[in-house]
Amino acid sequence: MPELPDLVHVEAVLARSVCGLPIVDARVGDPVVLRLMLPEPFPAVLLGKRIADVKRRGQFLRFDLDDGLCLVVNAMLTGRYSLATVGTPPGRDPILALALSGGTELRYSDETRMGKIYVARVDQLDQIPGFASLGVDLLSEDFTLPYIRRLVARRRDQVRQFLLDKTALASIGNAYADEILFAARLHPKTFCHKLQPDEVQRLYAAIRNTLDSAIREIQARNLPIEVKVRDFLKVRGRAGEPCLVCGTTIRRVRVGRDDACFCPICQPTERKPFVDFRNVPKRPTT
Repeated sequence: MPELPDLVHVEAVLARSVCGLPIVDARVGDPVVLRLMLPEPFPAVLLGKRIADVKRRGQFLRFDLDDGLCLVVNAMLTGRYSLATVGTPPGRDPILALALSGGTELRYSDETRMGKIYVARVDQLDQIPGFASLGVDLLSEDFTLPYIRRLVARRRDQVRQFLLDKTALASIGNAYADEILFAARLHPKTFCHKLQPDEVQRLYAAIRNTLDSAIREIQARNLPIEVKVRDFLKVRGRAGEPCLVCGTTIRRVRVGRDDACFCPICQPTERKPFVDFRNVPKRPTT
């Protein structure tokens, strides 16, 4: 899915490109993905409505429209946004396409159909599944070291599962969970209540620094919003390759329902049930 650094870029590009433009046509490629929370039919409910604002909240992207309406997208695992000229053949069939005044078309594609699109009134936002229960925005002033200390002290799950809990932190996905734990030098299976004060401080700093650095990198690339930029990540997607810090082979391990990538030397563990990779020879270099 587009993770927080991706959505910051998407939000900025769309705010520059579509705000102020009325919707002149709308089509949906799969009605199952659409959640219409109003009595008016689609697409009539959207036609003529101006996109007044684009806002990111956690993994959701919210488009505020005229007359107190909004369109909210939860992209889930494979959702992508793109901008095109009306009439340009799509690279993939869009789930939703909004033709805007002036010839721009905003498209949302989702090959697995896991994402959801909600058309609602602004006063119905709390009725959108997952929206009202989102945790603290990680880029806000509310995300502080004392806040994360309080959260961690109440948790009995593993630290990677905590990072992925969107009711606690809004929002981290698999890619940046791995990057944050690598930066914090924490094994993904470390239990939250076992973290020492200095480790919690490292975790907090790693969340801040990893996300800030990724946002700067993605914004500097300034690629089209449908491009997922991941080639600068240090561990995610690099299982079997040498660690960029110590040269040890990056490993993949199952944590809950997901796979995590980590370095067994940079992110050590003392728990005996874990597979100990520390004595595994480094991958030969050529």
